[in-house]
Amino acid sequence: MRRQFLTAVCCIVCLRAVSAQDAEHFAPGTVIGKVSCSANPQQTFALYLPANYSQNRRWPIIYVFDPGARGKVAVEAIRDAAEKYGYIVVGSNNSRNGAEATSTEAANAMWRDTQQRFSIDEHRRYFAGMSGGARMATALAMSCNGCVAGVIANAAGFPLGRKPSTALKFAYFAALGDADFNFLEFVDLRRDLEASGMQFRIRMFAGRHGWAPPEVWEEALNWMDIQAMRAQSMQRDAARIQRSYEATIARAKQFESDKDFLAAYREYRFAAHDFSGLTDIAEADHAVTALQNDKRVKKAEKREVSAAAEQRGFMEQPSSQMQALAEGDLGAGDFMALRDTLSMLLKQITRSQDDREGALVRQRALSGLVVQAFESGQFALDQKKYDVALHFFDLAISGSENPGWGHFQRARVYALTADKKHLLAELKQAFSGGFHDASALGSSEFQPFQSDPEFQRIAQEWLSKTSP
Repeated sequence: MRRQFLTAVCCIVCLRAVSAQDAEHFAPGTVIGKVSCSANPQQTFALYLPANYSQNRRWPIIYVFDPGARGKVAVEAIRDAAEKYGYIVVGSNNSRNGAEATSTEAANAMWRDTQQRFSIDEHRRYFAGMSGGARMATALAMSCNGCVAGVIANAAGFPLGRKPSTALKFAYFAALGDADFNFLEFVDLRRDLEASGMQFRIRMFAGRHGWAPPEVWEEALNWMDIQAMRAQSMQRDAARIQRSYEATIARAKQFESDKDFLAAYREYRFAAHDFSGLTDIAEADHAVTALQNDKRVKKAEKREVSAAAEQRGFMEQPSSQMQALAEGDLGAGDFMALRDTLSMLLKQITRSQDDREGALVRQRALSGLVVQAFESGQFALDQKKYDVALHFFDLAISGSENPGWGHFQRARVYALTADKKHLLAELKQAFSGGFHDASALGSSEFQPFQSDPEFQRIAQEWLSKTSP
């Protein structure tokens, strides 16, 4: 990946003149779901240009990677913040989890096309992504030797086996839901980032594995702008710097008021580190000194490490059993026990709402196991191991609050094995379980059933419940 992407970057850097071709054809202020790359029409991306976009100035740009090649979903997540702060956003419709060569090709194509087509500030280019897309974004930034100013990672950290280091010069903003199963890795990543000396911020929000909410994106883009002001690649705005500093201090004080002393301590540290040399940070420095040896902070740090260990404990055996299932080494009795484990975790989450920390630990563990089940089921399906795929999707259903998606995946398996009776039964359960995306029934595995009256009735019912 390093050699391929560096080659693409070098080619673009040589083309310093920005072409205005086609830019006028894209309506600013609107998310465009599919733009074909001029040199390779099979490579497409979703696009957002700020409402006041023009070729007369250079603009920052964010290249975004969704784990399921949903470029429009990725761009929509960022559009409000991009409009507020004046960023171009492009999201690949080809890059996806599990296919590094495909994703690298997509990144190269999107990079080449946009660098030639739009008026871009070469000092303010950014990568962003969610889950596997976050790892992809970080891997690209690590490989391209300074081609981007920053990375915004949602729901996952660095590429597996890679760590922050003093050699990495890009700014790093990570956003993570407090119920995200990747909480585990961020406990370690935070320490690694602190040791590396990188400019970073980690923002935790209420939610599960997925794209951060709009207010977090606003914080992320504002933070990247502050880093650009520090690097003198953006004109300094003293009033904006002061407002951003004060917002960070206010957030820290709110954490203190909520008795979340560890979060408060970290927020004060961010204020002191991020704004050093930009404004007076005496208040942040004083608060850091007051809290760094506070017993409440130390206790919370230990509790965080303990929660990570507890999550590993919940996941270790079920995860090993799933590996055995994938390899054909899990007996029927052990499979039933595994399914019961996931069901029990789900019940414990429901019953333990008075113990929020305990519920979050179980939620993280269960989410990780359900994702493992779905991914393993998809892999088995790709390998045409249909019985194994059915078992994995059954596991996912047993641990899901909203089981409709799991039933739909089982319906896909039955469609591929021409089992109409079970196909129709699973589609009905998918509908009752909350999944009724009518467009999903148009995929290739369902084509042999399109003329079946019962299938048509289900499709019409799904269509009546599908939002535009």
